[in-house]
Amino acid sequence: MKRPNGGRAEARVVVVHESSRDGEKSTLAQAVYERLKDDIFEFRMAPGERYAEQELADALGVSRTPLRFALHLLAREGYLDRVGGHAGWLVKPLDLAYYEDLYEFRTQIELIAVRRLCTMDPAPDLGELRAFWCVPRRARVMDGKTVAREDEKLHSTLVALAGSREMLRTHTDLTERIRIIRRLDFIEPARIHAAFDEHEKILAALRARKAGDAQMLIRAHIGASRAEIRHITLHRLALAAQQVEAAPSVAREA
Repeated sequence: MKRPNGGRAEARVVVVHESSRDGEKSTLAQAVYERLKDDIFEFRMAPGERYAEQELADALGVSRTPLRFALHLLAREGYLDRVGGHAGWLVKPLDLAYYEDLYEFRTQIELIAVRRLCTMDPAPDLGELRAFWCVPRRARVMDGKTVAREDEKLHSTLVALAGSREMLRTHTDLTERIRIIRRLDFIEPARIHAAFDEHEKILAALRARKAGDAQMLIRAHIGASRAEIRHITLHRLALAAQQVEAAPSVAREA
């Protein structure tokens, strides 16, 4: 059993302060949830590692009530499994084949969406998307988190504009499920610039109502993203495994 962030020289110790006021209990639970989710996304809580509730509560400086709410929510979202009775939790190992399947499903939805967009009358308004992505190179936003958020917005907007609520619901669910690895696509400046180039071409094809070009560009864009993410994920998993092995054990396994 390892503490979150244990064994890393650069790890930050963040204590979520607990309030005694009932009105702030839900806020505290949300803060614990956000902290744990960030630790999972950043591989500070490594895939395959087990944690005891009491160790997590001690590390976060909270009682087990808000912690359990956060843990159950993360389990429902597919990031954790309960093990060893009620007091132990496992960070789910990353199944890259599973994420490949999700990516392919998402690609098929977006191919349908862009084909629809090219035949709609009147043509959909892409002005807000173009305002972010179709700018001179020197004006591009290079903050990875912002670009990841705007990338997600572009893809979800295209599906939403296609007009099928059920297709959008499914796409939204897929987006949430792959977010843990998808955001890794926007770490290196070269990939950020590539994303701007690819999105600008996709939007241009949609404005020209060239369905075949738009579909080809969407498939190529998602394919490049998948390849980059797989490479980075494997690298990050290897680093996380090394850090887990180097971290000192703490007492009490759940």
